[in-house]
Amino acid sequence: MTDLQQYFDKLQPKYYINEIASCGFTKLFRKIAVRKIDNYGNKRVLDLMSGQGENLRFLQKHNEKTKIITLDFSSVMNKKLLSLYKNLFSIEQIQSDFFDNKIQDQSADIILCSYGTKTIEDEKMILFANELSRIIDKNGEIIIVEFVKPKTKWRLHCVKWYIEVLVTKLFGKEFKELFHYIDKNKSLFSLKRQFFNNDLSILSHKRYLDMVEILHVKRN
Repeated sequence: MTDLQQYFDKLQPKYYINEIASCGFTKLFRKIAVRKIDNYGNKRVLDLMSGQGENLRFLQKHNEKTKIITLDFSSVMNKKLLSLYKNLFSIEQIQSDFFDNKIQDQSADIILCSYGTKTIEDEKMILFANELSRIIDKNGEIIIVEFVKPKTKWRLHCVKWYIEVLVTKLFGKEFKELFHYIDKNKSLFSLKRQFFNNDLSILSHKRYLDMVEILHVKRN
């Protein structure tokens, strides 16, 4: 088990605090991202770095033929997800590091990834984009939402103080590590560029409040 896996296993009991500490922004932008797809009916959905299944609450117009696969390396997160959603969806869970996945080529119509890419090392970003490009089927869509490093210095200093001082003091030292991942994650541009190189169309790429980006691409 890696240090990152252990970190998320230990964080799970307090994971709900992310929504509180972000003043609801994590939930808001997750909802905006997931609902870029109007209809999840009859679709094969892959939810990457799925955590406790927070994306699943926002799926629109799903039906009994909506096939959901979740992937997360935290056993504790996976157990919580199943307890919350096993009566709502037919879910296949994969407990694995994404880079060790055995997911078949062109096996997903929709790929969702919320707040998981910031923990990926820079040297693996191209491989990450290539794997997603391999897994997504023709006419399939990939949607990524992520916290990014603010470009404006005063905003960056505010985020740093807020996470490393206020949130850490109020909710626990586990949350101090989050600023490190935000600080190193300047943009989703490298993913966007690699998707473009892989002949995927960029439907939209937008930054919100100088600290969140949503990238939406499609396989033609």
